[in-house]
Amino acid sequence: MPQPLNDEKITVWCGFTSSFILDPFFFEEERNGQLKTTTVDGKRYQDMLESFVIPALRNLPGDQMEHLIYQQDGAPPHIYRPVKQALQESFENRIISRHFENAWPARSPDLNPLDYWFWGYMKSRVFAHAPASLQDLKKAIRDEISSISVAQLNAAVQNFSKRVKVLVDVKGGHFEHLL
Repeated sequence: MPQPLNDEKITVWCGFTSSFILDPFFFEEERNGQLKTTTVDGKRYQDMLESFVIPALRNLPGDQMEHLIYQQDGAPPHIYRPVKQALQESFENRIISRHFENAWPARSPDLNPLDYWFWGYMKSRVFAHAPASLQDLKKAIRDEISSISVAQLNAAVQNFSKRVKVLVDVKGGHFEHLL
């Protein structure tokens, strides 16, 4: 019988647009022949961007990548100098993040669709499966991501525009109660 998931954890990255979602990326490294979860530092984030995210986006049909805006918060790995360089090379001025031309507002996770919708939604759906191991947890994450519809993604992104408008109306003050 599998042991319940206790102190084991995963570190996962995910990104989406109004029309598609990238597969999850699990931050892991091999130790003693086994994959172990790692923390995210600038170098690991850079490696993930260069080996996973940017190649996947470059494989989009047509000129879709040229219209994407890359949004992230100002976490230290996100503003590591090589990360900033990789993002600028791939997205030019279409980046919303701390230390970029389009700065990410400080302490404002309520503007990021990943924070105000995706992670809460995923947590409620994934833990309904009661994963008993890290493998079960990763499978549940993959399964739930694959079940998200384009309509759900579109609604989350459309909600971003509404949130920005309300934020401007209240001159940067608290606004969640107005949504």
